[in-house]
Amino acid sequence: MDKRLLAVALLAVVSAGPAGCSTSTVDGPFSLAVRGPIEVNVVSFNGDVTVVADPMLRWATIRFKRQGTHGYGRNEEAKSSLDNIKFTARIIEGEHGPVLEVRTWTTDAEPWFQRAHVDIRLPAVDGLTVRTSNGMIEAVNIQGKVDIECSDGDVRVMTDLPMLQPVTIHNNVGDIDYRVRGESTGEFKCYAQDGSVDGRIRQGRFIVHVGTAHDRLLASFNDGTNPITLTTLNGDIRIAVVHNPTDVGSVIVTP
Repeated sequence: MDKRLLAVALLAVVSAGPAGCSTSTVDGPFSLAVRGPIEVNVVSFNGDVTVVADPMLRWATIRFKRQGTHGYGRNEEAKSSLDNIKFTARIIEGEHGPVLEVRTWTTDAEPWFQRAHVDIRLPAVDGLTVRTSNGMIEAVNIQGKVDIECSDGDVRVMTDLPMLQPVTIHNNVGDIDYRVRGESTGEFKCYAQDGSVDGRIRQGRFIVHVGTAHDRLLASFNDGTNPITLTTLNGDIRIAVVHNPTDVGSVIVTP
């Protein structure tokens, strides 16, 4: 596959608005032609990351929401700072096939007041890597290897497709929800420092091992050997193996 590159210039003009605690603008959607399942790799300096696979889609679409959260009385500074948030999206040839690579960064002197929220919709995902902070990560109906590191935001991995590859999620201040169907496999090692690990297993063969406690889980699922490593600090871990793992609301209290 030939390497294709989509470099997205930030030419949006932010319209004036009333003074407030934050301001934002949305860029996109930008479309990319993809064939078959594709790996997704996102590295963002701050902000939410949403990745949704839907086989009814024909294209990959990407939206970026640039946001300034400078606070009351600094709305003009927040608006002007949005021009310092940059992003790129491109499809490259990876080790195992095509990769959708997304990057966001900022040149602003106060990056802690900024966010670059990324929303990706595409037909199929085979592998996901995400790095971000100060934002929520949501991955829906994905497959393949998962590698997520984040802070100050919750993580949701929810899929109706079998998860048979290694999954690693490290969160610093935030919850983790891992929701799959009974066709998945795994060797679970989960630890929630200053939190709890809870599960609701309605499908498959789930064996809990010695060493499990309220804040940690050691277990094997369907005799799988693919490691499922979930760790968080100041958050809870919820694991659900159910018939409809993606059928949840905006708030998850129990697995």
